[in-house]
Amino acid sequence: MTAPHKILFICRHNAIRSQIAEALTNKISRGKVLAQSAGPEPQPVPKHIIKWVNQLSESEQKPVSKKLSAFEEERFDTIITLCDKTHTALPELEADQQHICWDFQHTDEPGALRHLEIELSERLRLMLLAKGLL
Repeated sequence: MTAPHKILFICRHNAIRSQIAEALTNKISRGKVLAQSAGPEPQPVPKHIIKWVNQLSESEQKPVSKKLSAFEEERFDTIITLCDKTHTALPELEADQQHICWDFQHTDEPGALRHLEIELSERLRLMLLAKGLL
């Protein structure tokens, strides 16, 4: 068995967009991808996002915001930033093999969060299909 494809999602605060992207990727890929997330300026994950992520991942684990510097030594096959502000503030990671920039607006509104989930799901499915991971 081969090691899973490793993806790091980066968003400035690692509280909403990257948390949802991490949970979606891990669910969609069914073990072929190991997704993690981090941010240069981590903030606490809001309670409604914790609930949202737990529903997506069918888990009771509490998602925790992580500092990007904690992953400096780790190697990832793909790094995806989820907003332009984060990309310009991103330090060079030695393990940055493939970097993709997706721009999603910060949102905390339930309707917009649902739209974010749908759009992220579609992009992730297409990317994972193209990489032969689905």
